Amino acid sequence: MKYSLNYPTDEYVQYIVQTQLHPQTGSPYWIKRDQKNNKQAYEKVRTFEDFKRLVGFQTIEEQYQYEKATGMEPLENFIPASIKNSRRIWVSETGGTTGAPKHGCWDEKYWKQVLDFADEFLDQYNVPRNSNWLFAGPMGPHTTGRLIVSITENRGGFCFTIDLDPRFVKIMGNEGHLKMYDRYIQHIWDQIRSILTSQKIEVLFATSRLLEMIPEYLDLKLLKNIKAIVHAGTEMSTETNQLLKEKVVGDIPVVGIYGTSTTGIHFQNLCLSGSRVIYIPCSPFVVLEVINDKGEICDYEEEGSIATYRLTEDFLIPGFIERDRGKRIKPYGKMASNYPWDWVGDLFSPEFKKEGSVEGVY
Repeated sequence: MKYSLNYPTDEYVQYIVQTQLHPQTGSPYWIKRDQKNNKQAYEKVRTFEDFKRLVGFQTIEEQYQYEKATGMEPLENFIPASIKNSRRIWVSETGGTTGAPKHGCWDEKYWKQVLDFADEFLDQYNVPRNSNWLFAGPMGPHTTGRLIVSITENRGGFCFTIDLDPRFVKIMGNEGHLKMYDRYIQHIWDQIRSILTSQKIEVLFATSRLLEMIPEYLDLKLLKNIKAIVHAGTEMSTETNQLLKEKVVGDIPVVGIYGTSTTGIHFQNLCLSGSRVIYIPCSPFVVLEVINDKGEICDYEEEGSIATYRLTEDFLIPGFIERDRGKRIKPYGKMASNYPWDWVGDLFSPEFKKEGSVEGVY
């Protein structure tokens, strides 16, 4: 393999804590929080379990305060001074559909690590290099668009883009402006159709919600040159995955990416049989744990909430509980030896199961 990932070792965890919590060159937010909680994490953390106990969120209130701060405080408060003054850094903003956006960052080192991670998986799944992509997703402040453009260019192609505003779509639907909502959806598909008609596109990137709409909005003949589909945003259901394979794309790879603008990406394991959607986390940079209502790690195949840990030099997320739920998966199949840490699967957002909710395009 070109790129090797490992579950965070004790040495790696210690290094990240020393970078983030160094009294002189660490992140102001985490230094202040550690002092307030009187944890002395800088001196005491030796293992990942230590990290979760001394730095990780212990209550929902702690997580809420952090989430609020990432939307209200200067981004510089969350970046170690040693990193901020020595590397190129990109601002990221959560796409989401409700509430104020949260801010984070990616520095050039982590960006390169994620690009290598993406290349490793895309090559395994025979997603062509030197091919043009069409990206139909949130651009602007959202990291997803910028990352897909980088992935495309890194692999030798051009990336054509169509912007989405998932927040505005959600607002229109929830406030009852259904004609405006329908018109916006049509506007998106009009642009997709135009690019597929005029450009040589071999890889289509879209959210799973848009992919579900293909039979309704698109002449399937326009997909004749497509050699791979990549999707992200909300999770893809098993039913949608099966529908795409049987009714839309046939045997070409349909590759899922799971993650957020402030964390990182995790790739779907396509080497498993069936339509089940299972993701391999980008460890050691991001660790995903499936936890129960008591905050304990679930047994394998048990459903729970997704707790996200980002352990990178430039930005720290110590166990943020996402809105998504899913199952803890024990690695199996031919990829288990290369990626032996816990996987996650069968993801869904409870928000989209509420009666009367509008799923939008994200």
